[in-house]
Amino acid sequence: MRELKEVFDKNIAEIKNLDGDINYSNIKYALTDDVGKKYILKIFPDIDELALAKEESRIFNEIGGKLSFKVPQNINTPDGDPFFAHEKGTAKLLDFIDGVFISEIEQSASLLFSLGEKAAELDIELLKINSPLIASRRLFWDVQNAHLSLPKVDLIKETERRKLALYFLDRFQQFAFPHLHELRHQIIHGDLNDNNILVKAGEIEGFLDFGDSSYGPMVTEIAVAMTYLMFDKEDPFNDILPLLQGYHSANPLTPQEIELLPEFITTRLCISLCNSAEKKHLGQDNGYVLISENPAWNLLEKWITTNPNKIKNTFLKAAGFEPIDHELSKNERHQSRTRIAGRSLTLSYDVPIHMSSAAFQYMYDESENTYLDACNNISHVGHSHPEVSRAISNQIRRLNTNTRYVYEPFSKYGDRLLKHFPDKLSKIFFVNSGSEANDLAIRMARTYTGRHTVAVVEHGYHGNSSLGIEISSYKFDGKGGAGSSSNILKLPLPNLFSGKFSTGKEYAVDAIDRLERHATDPPAVFIAEPISGCGGQVPLAQGYLADLYGYLNANRIVTISDEVQTGFGRLGGWFWGFEMHGVVPDIVVLGKPMGNGHPIAAVITTPGIADSFANGMEFFSSFGGNPVSCEAANAVLDVIEKENLQSNAKEVGAFFKSQLLRLKEKYSCIADVRGEGLFLGIEFLSADGVPDKEKAILVRNELKNAFILTGTDGPHENVIKIKPPLCFNTNNVEEFVTKLDRILKKNGS
Repeated sequence: MRELKEVFDKNIAEIKNLDGDINYSNIKYALTDDVGKKYILKIFPDIDELALAKEESRIFNEIGGKLSFKVPQNINTPDGDPFFAHEKGTAKLLDFIDGVFISEIEQSASLLFSLGEKAAELDIELLKINSPLIASRRLFWDVQNAHLSLPKVDLIKETERRKLALYFLDRFQQFAFPHLHELRHQIIHGDLNDNNILVKAGEIEGFLDFGDSSYGPMVTEIAVAMTYLMFDKEDPFNDILPLLQGYHSANPLTPQEIELLPEFITTRLCISLCNSAEKKHLGQDNGYVLISENPAWNLLEKWITTNPNKIKNTFLKAAGFEPIDHELSKNERHQSRTRIAGRSLTLSYDVPIHMSSAAFQYMYDESENTYLDACNNISHVGHSHPEVSRAISNQIRRLNTNTRYVYEPFSKYGDRLLKHFPDKLSKIFFVNSGSEANDLAIRMARTYTGRHTVAVVEHGYHGNSSLGIEISSYKFDGKGGAGSSSNILKLPLPNLFSGKFSTGKEYAVDAIDRLERHATDPPAVFIAEPISGCGGQVPLAQGYLADLYGYLNANRIVTISDEVQTGFGRLGGWFWGFEMHGVVPDIVVLGKPMGNGHPIAAVITTPGIADSFANGMEFFSSFGGNPVSCEAANAVLDVIEKENLQSNAKEVGAFFKSQLLRLKEKYSCIADVRGEGLFLGIEFLSADGVPDKEKAILVRNELKNAFILTGTDGPHENVIKIKPPLCFNTNNVEEFVTKLDRILKKNGS
């Protein structure tokens, strides 16, 4: 280091290059002179970084002597200038702050509290600083500029992780960004991570690296510190509280600032992870860049399983504020619902759950609990999926109208959807729900054939309209039902577990025999679900549809496959349930998961049936296939493809089924485990072989108490139904099976 000898008359005995963030061009060295004194040398090849470095030096000079801890201090040249010429650029020499990084030691509560106090002390002094240069920075590390990281999300290779980053960045944009202008702003350090904080003799010694200083919400200072010091904590949300309490004791935060802390922390995590992904993509990753990657993912993955209300209230209570209490509003809301809703509109549990939000396969109630959702199949690609949310939000800001106009989302989604069907199924009619779709499908079949009778399968369910109930054995044979009408021909459910026959062929022969008896008044249509949900998650016996369709096609009886619950890859091995049976129906009905909960459904049929329906009576649905619904549905297809959700349903479903079969061997009360992909059922029978409704309901309620959501189904309500969002993973399966095992063991099965 010739320059140091010439400028400072110092002989350098040891030089160590210090890794840095490659987003910056400055070069850093740790130096030791010939008498053992240490220094830091920073060189700035870039003139823009040099301007910021000079501003940082000015700020250090103003606040350095006022702090109870150390910040980097310049060693001026004999001419009084903190900067000097170096062969690699303009340089400055800094005092070396001795100590160990806080990341390298055990972080006691008292140390974290002290750190909070020091961070507050720094911000109190920085509040007095005015710097137009720093205020004008547009730094991607600054959470205010989180949108700059959004394009980098696609560089995250792991599907599960990519969607997490997108979700939390989307939350920031929706729930935090609109409130930034309401918060107190000032210059902050901006990067109090665990490798910029030095500890000596158990005390905070100093803060390093002011290179990410920015002008922004004051609360982001403590948010950044909390972010990195939550890494690798067993209970991060509680273990970090002394840091928050220390800061708040010295520089009090407002309730609003504390309520937004979780959004700032997760956003900073995502910015860091997007930066790592970008550097790996460019082949520029190094140890410094990637040092926090795995702990950050671990924290983010823990965050998604934790109720947001719980995190928010934990922080509020730590700062001495009253947590948000939903108990009173819950009681009022329940009373209001009871007062205004008809008694037939029931709730899932005797003690209802008051939900406040949800994300992917997790649902959060207002009492700070997190539930693993194993049954809400409407949120097909996961609750609150950011890609679906963004599609809906973007489109509704442009256009939402009815199908009397021509607009791109209709044809874009329709063309894409039809690629998933055999060529003969090439016409689409959009509606709003599966009930409407089934109603329309029956009307079309009756128009096409000129006949009226409908052949249905025992225990089938096809909607809540008048016609839907008329064709649903689950409804007309159930409580409050009036039995089948004269227009309905009911066929036995081809159930190999507890039915009359042992093969699909036998069931088909029986069905054909029943149809033959009505040969003088043949049905217009036969409708069935590939797996009977309300029948108890019962896959139709293999061979049944293949043999029966031959007869139906020969006799011009229209075939309908109700794919409202089985479609869009849920079965894993097949995108549609009819594919599992090796048949091609004349009409396919879609609903529930099509828009991930946004109302859209469809009837897919042949040109011949569609043409026959154009008999002069116009078909019109005010909202069916509107632009917003089509964009939501298109986003669902995007997510299924991007996240390989059909493959996930196949792999996770097979693992799930194998683990449930293991429990079946262990507990005699489990009589059958059946289904495909993530469409599974567990049937309970008593010791004497009688359907055990009481056991199924007990298990459902005990799983709810263990924070897992399921439901019961089947004609005897003795089947636990499992139809989770398709992002369900093997960890979720293990949690489910472990808790179910514990429940069955406890209840003497």
